[in-house]
Amino acid sequence: MLLLVTYYFFIPFLTKGVITDLGLNTHAGFVLIASIGTLYLTMPLTLTYFKRKGVSFKKQDINFILASPTSPKQALIYALSKEVYINLAMQVMFLMAAVLVFTVPFLTSIIYLLVNIVFSNLLSYSLAVIMYASEEITLKQKQWIKRIVYVVLAMFTVFLMTMVVSQTLESGFDFAYIISVLSSPVVLMIPIFGWQLGWLNLIMLGPTPVRLIATGLFFASAIGLTFYAYRMKVSGEYYEDALSFSENIALLESKKGDISLTEAFGHKKKNYAYKGELKGLKSNVIFHKQFIERRRSKKYFLGWSDFIYLIAGIGLGLTSLFWDGFIVPDYFLEIMVGLSIYLAVFFRPSADWKSEFKNHYLFLMPDSPLNKLFNASLLEHLLTFVRAIFLVVPAGLLMRVSLLEILYAISLNVLLKAMMTYVSILIEAIIGAKIGHTFASIISMVVSVIIMIGPVVALFFTQTLSTFLIFTAISLYAILVLFLFLYLSSINLRNIESLEE
Repeated sequence: MLLLVTYYFFIPFLTKGVITDLGLNTHAGFVLIASIGTLYLTMPLTLTYFKRKGVSFKKQDINFILASPTSPKQALIYALSKEVYINLAMQVMFLMAAVLVFTVPFLTSIIYLLVNIVFSNLLSYSLAVIMYASEEITLKQKQWIKRIVYVVLAMFTVFLMTMVVSQTLESGFDFAYIISVLSSPVVLMIPIFGWQLGWLNLIMLGPTPVRLIATGLFFASAIGLTFYAYRMKVSGEYYEDALSFSENIALLESKKGDISLTEAFGHKKKNYAYKGELKGLKSNVIFHKQFIERRRSKKYFLGWSDFIYLIAGIGLGLTSLFWDGFIVPDYFLEIMVGLSIYLAVFFRPSADWKSEFKNHYLFLMPDSPLNKLFNASLLEHLLTFVRAIFLVVPAGLLMRVSLLEILYAISLNVLLKAMMTYVSILIEAIIGAKIGHTFASIISMVVSVIIMIGPVVALFFTQTLSTFLIFTAISLYAILVLFLFLYLSSINLRNIESLEE
């Protein structure tokens, strides 16, 4: 949690350069980013309370809070209050960003922060209590309310995208147009969340009749809903659902991150009929076993998370077409390698090799530890190759770069990700068994950043050296580090005891 809070504090400094380059370091830019966060992050999160999810009671809460004479409302407020310090850290982050990045006066930023802390928390807490614990609104009615909100959000998103694309084709891309749409009366009059944006627009962009009305409704709704939640009768009907949700969260936490995207969103893991056939010599059978297991868990072998790379690749390509000067084709290799570095260090979906370390047969197979590790991670390399194609090919074709550059970018994506895979195996799985997985994850992140300094330094010479030389240098570096960590992992993976804490 300390690392997360520290990361929040560093976000304004990390993003200042990009925001300035985009011309968003203004009051209007702050309104744009805060509006998108409210509509697409805060609103969906709040809607989870309709299904009595989103509020997590730990085991000790179940035994000591829900079983005590504490009222159901107090128990709910107690569970919600656990996130106060994170919310406060986010508010401080917005304050720092407003002053240091978006050039908002300090006094204006303080007023916005204080009002947000008081009224936004009153609003979110009261909404949570009403949605989560109300026994006057039936579950069917809650479902209908949630669906209506999602439909409105989807319709608005389609409308916004349509207008932006048509405006871009007509006169070029301009953030000012998006800001004007998000600050329009249609958005500010959206109940609860739009009213909250009314206060944001009022304090940052100045008064207009619509903004004054929306702000008044924001304050009135916060006070009114808080009073309603205080007077509302709650007998504790939500206890059973809260207990079920908390048990599911505890189960997911016990897996130590080894969960699918479906499970993370609270759904049961699906299984599909696929027989397959185990084959392969010695430890090569591990790869075929993983392939069969993936076909049974994924209907078409690839999952939705894999197609995110395809969407990102198309998005990058279209951005270079419609937004002159923002993404330059001359820097195609740097962009692709930079993306692969970021994804390899900070975006780590659950890997299939993690499940192999739980199987004792891994240590009984008549093969060398190095071959076992390679075959246990072979499917991961295959998926990395597919994802690299999804990301690089559409971006490269739309940016009209050479086929050779596309091949270079795909190869470097695969090599850098493979390198980080073996770093993770050594530090998180093997060393983590001795020092604890949480501490090992932190060490792995630090080591990953240090190791990636080599490729980053090489990218600075792309304008002075040939693309082939840069590709060769990064490839040789990645292969060297890859085999080093693969070897270190294999000599430490002799028996099952090497993976026990």
